[in-house]
This record gives sequence, structure tokens and C-alpha cells, in this order.
Amino acid sequence: MRRPSPIVVAAVALGLALVPRLGRAEGDRMIDKDKKKAEAAPKKVTADELPAKSRTTEMCIDQEIADRLALKRKRRGAVDRSFVKQHRHELSIAGGYYASDLLSGTYLAGGSYTYHMTDETALEFAGWWTHANADIVRALEDQRATVLTDTYARMIFVESVLVWSPVYGKLRLGGSIFHFDLHADVGVGVIDSSTSRGAAGIAGFGMRVFMGQAVALRIDARNRTFRQDLLEERFLVNDAAVTLGLSLYLPFHN
Repeated sequence: MRRPSPIVVAAVALGLALVPRLGRAEGDRMIDKDKKKAEAAPKKVTADELPAKSRTTEMCIDQEIADRLALKRKRRGAVDRSFVKQHRHELSIAGGYYASDLLSGTYLAGGSYTYHMTDETALEFAGWWTHANADIVRALEDQRATVLTDTYARMIFVESVLVWSPVYGKLRLGGSIFHFDLHADVGVGVIDSSTSRGAAGIAGFGMRVFMGQAVALRIDARNRTFRQDLLEERFLVNDAAVTLGLSLYLPFHN
């Protein structure tokens, strides 16, 4: 067997000596590359490393967001009220104008008692008195010589109404600020008169302006639907009334 040439042996030995160095050089280049990437990337700063001013600003922003979320979660209706109606009794007297479908307009007077279950809901019982003013029907019916025998007959209304007050606000009159609410009414009633004896449906709306903690000014508009007999005929009428009243609340303080 021939022995390898000394030149070949020297070349192999040189290659074996260079391989580890080449591997180490390649590894060093990879490490340098990773170091450069790490240095180029933005450094993450913890809350403890932040300056005091930056931490204060972050806390203020977080508190502002928390306050906004708390406001959104706040229970509806949980607002401060200068005039509280819940669990109070309201006594009212009122008078106004009564407009009839079949008869002439006339006056209306009465009173009511209201128990406020909450600030938004209440149950009201009312009684009203007016009269049948028939000036516009003093005429013959179909040329039969038939006229009304009583043109000044009394009319009495007894009503039970559910009151809902969804709106509460403030009103400036001159230099003073008054609190008010807006309410809607729905209920039933009974009518006693010479032209109608029966049930009536009631719907309306109104406004209260509170003065102090025990007195309020009321404005109400209501419509009453019922059957009425006139000149031997029966009609379904919608009589409207607008009243102005004064209310007293018990107890006298919120």
C-alpha cells in the first residue's frame, strides 16, 4: 500500500484545524446579530422604572376611565332630588275649564288625594263637579218640538288614576330656580249626571312645579271618554278639561 503524499497529509491537517475556527466565527457572527436586534428593539419599562410624573399621569387616566364606567353603570333614577315624593301624601284642590263635545264649555272644580309609591309612580283618587251648560243645543230636534228640559244639570266625576312621572328637572323663573316634574295619567272613572250614568276612560298629562318642600303648583290636562244621552240619542263623547291646582304634601319635609 502506498503511503499518502506529505502534501495531502498537510492539507487534511490544515482543514481539520480550520473547521472549529470557522464554526466559532459563524457562531460569533450570529451572537453579534442577535445583540444588534435586541439593542434596536424598544425597551420595555416597568411601572416602577417610570418617572413620578409619568406614573401620576397614568393613574389620572385610569381614574378617569373608571369614573366614566361607574357613571354608565349608575342605576337609572338614582339622582339627587331637592323634592322627594316617595311615600308621601298629596292633597290637591283645583279648578279650570271643561269643554264638552255636545254641550257648551263651562267651569270645573274638584280635589284629589294622591299617594306616591315612588318618585315616579303614584295612585290618585279624585272627585270633580261641573254642570251641563246646554246653551248651544236650545233648538228643536228634527222639527219635532223637542228641547232639553234641564239646561243646567250637575255632572259629578269620581276617578281613580295611575300617575307616572318619568321627567324631573329644574326651571328658572326670574332669579329663582324651581324644581318640576312631568307626568302622564291613565285610569277609569264613574259619571253621575242626567245625561250619562256609567264608566269613563281617562287619559292625560300634566306638570308640577315644587315650591319649598311641601307645596306644589299643578297643571293638568285630561280627556274623558264616555257615552252621553242627549235629545233621545246616544253619543260616544271625548270631553276635555284643563285645570290649575295647588297641592300640599304630608309630611311637610322630605
